[in-house]
Amino acid sequence: MGFKVTDEMIKNSLVSKGDIARIVQVIKKAKSGQDITVAFLGGSITQGCNASNFEQCYASRTYRWFKNTFSDINVKYINAGVGATGSVIGVHRVENQVLSYNPDIVFIDFAVNDKNIIYDKKAYESLVRRILSMENPPAIVEVFMTNFDGSNVQDQQIEIGRKYNLPMISFRNTVYTEMIENRLKWDEVGSDEVHPNDYGHFIISELLIDFMKNIYNNLEELKVNKIELGEPLFGEDYINGKILNNNNLICKEVSGFNLDNEGFQVFKNGWKFDSTQGKEALLKASIEGNNIFLLFKKSIKDTAGKLEIKVDGNNVITVDTFFGKGWGDYSATQVLVEKSLNKKHEIEIRVINEDKPVEVNIMGFLVS
Repeated sequence: MGFKVTDEMIKNSLVSKGDIARIVQVIKKAKSGQDITVAFLGGSITQGCNASNFEQCYASRTYRWFKNTFSDINVKYINAGVGATGSVIGVHRVENQVLSYNPDIVFIDFAVNDKNIIYDKKAYESLVRRILSMENPPAIVEVFMTNFDGSNVQDQQIEIGRKYNLPMISFRNTVYTEMIENRLKWDEVGSDEVHPNDYGHFIISELLIDFMKNIYNNLEELKVNKIELGEPLFGEDYINGKILNNNNLICKEVSGFNLDNEGFQVFKNGWKFDSTQGKEALLKASIEGNNIFLLFKKSIKDTAGKLEIKVDGNNVITVDTFFGKGWGDYSATQVLVEKSLNKKHEIEIRVINEDKPVEVNIMGFLVS
């Protein structure tokens, strides 16, 4: 039996039409023969995890609608999905991985990976404001995926979306309603507790495509207004976020760590410690920023070690990079500095000596 999406499913998916003027602008640009760039920013679902192949993932399917609809132009596809990452990492990587390509439209998908905590609320709003602060801001569409039980943090992201009048489409509202009405079971659309299968990817892509088609088929003369961001709802602490690594951070001292240019996931040019090459490791750096996170690899390997971190000589933080009984390795963060008025901070990281083989991967620092 072929995949299907009903009118009811489409109706339930629309959280808000929002201001579609910038989407109209993208469509008119493409119709006039100019190339466009379509970008997707999110976690493993965006990336296409557990789709039978990357062509089946919702981002690729949605991109192909643009490509097929505007076959006379070049439609560039940016998939900036990185597994197990949320808005905190997202806002710090968006410049290099998305905005540097001058996208015309950006789909943001962090409703599953974010949590109901202030860091993620501020990070998501900082991300939205960062994108809308571009000289020629792209259209934004918020995408809300779901866990098997209907849980996600779309409510906090909807608050932000309403403030900035963004279009919002919820896979969660569609699928969970179908489940409650006994028209659908999670295992028909999901491959595990989080990731959609091919049918799940088909559903969210069809919801997004239907939204685009309606705009395409009913093109209006809409004025693209200058964006007035106003005061943030939760905060914009990370709006100027960036990632520092061995490419752009000159450390005061590095011993025992090797440069890790291969890195992990998309995060290259960090530092790696392997106790087979020495028992001690130290990294010292001066970093300017009001907010600083350590970006490191959380690993299921028994060799994953511990770090002792001093901030400005006294604030000692212990970081365990071991993800015991976890589902796999992922990129994790640890707050080192937040809301500091003192812009320059002395960071000192030591690998704790243990009576076992130890490995540690530091991918860099998230700084804003």
